Amino acid sequence: MSLELVWLRTWVEVVDAGGFSKAAETIHLSQPRVSAHIANLERALGCTLIERRVRPLALTEDGRELLPKARAVLAAADELADHKHRKERLTGTVRVASFASASASFLPSVITALRADNPELEIGVLDGDIQSIESALSDRRVSVALRPVRPAPLDRNFTYRSLWREPFVVLLPTGHPLTEEDSVSVKQLSAARVITIGNPLLDSYLGHEAEAALHASYTELPIGTVSQQPTTLAAMVREGLGIGVVNLLAVDMVRQDGLEKRPIRDLNRYREVAVWWHTERPLSRASQAFIEQVRASPIPPGTTPVPPQG
Repeated sequence: MSLELVWLRTWVEVVDAGGFSKAAETIHLSQPRVSAHIANLERALGCTLIERRVRPLALTEDGRELLPKARAVLAAADELADHKHRKERLTGTVRVASFASASASFLPSVITALRADNPELEIGVLDGDIQSIESALSDRRVSVALRPVRPAPLDRNFTYRSLWREPFVVLLPTGHPLTEEDSVSVKQLSAARVITIGNPLLDSYLGHEAEAALHASYTELPIGTVSQQPTTLAAMVREGLGIGVVNLLAVDMVRQDGLEKRPIRDLNRYREVAVWWHTERPLSRASQAFIEQVRASPIPPGTTPVPPQG
């Protein structure tokens, strides 16, 4: 049996992309060429791998059985091809999805350290909210992501390694009565108009962490305003439209004039941040190196390490 690795790779791309046309765009082949690769592979294996009359794309029983083996073959082939390059500098591009405050406070030093020994390596960063980060990782637009641990992603094939915990803080306009306090209690927040990132009242993704943190201490959430961006939230607080409840790094990335921050006492909640990747997709050597650098890098000031589990 004559079997080309490129046929296997094309088939796996079609499965991951969810269709022939999307796979063709990803691997820069014409759709007829993609179809030809799949047909050649099926002839070589003597079985049908894809149900062509079913939409969306579905695998046959043979396809489901052979897919893990195909991934293992491709991973082994990539490792073999990389063997002679182990001591060489990394090249290519690693695409990373991240939320804005981690991109601002953490990623620059990670990229600098990684590129010091690998100057030809490029790191592409896509900023977004939790939902868009998850979509980018699922859709293979990125290979690695920085994302909070909560809420849990819908894709059960994600895995992560925790990096740090950061507290929630209160952001106040200068002159606000609460600035006379060294810290702000949850009870004091319950009487205020609160501005958060996203919408903790309507959406399980946007504002989920602020909602969970506050809900842990009192039953009724204060009615307030929401924003998608820390800079917008800060501007709204500066204008006296409310007080912000936000993760520490988001505050540190905005202009501080006209603003003061205070810790929240009696709130044993935090944002836990992790590096994520997809378990069913082999990571390139460059992506693996990026993950290793992320885990070895100092965590941002004001955050704390995640305690060992078990």
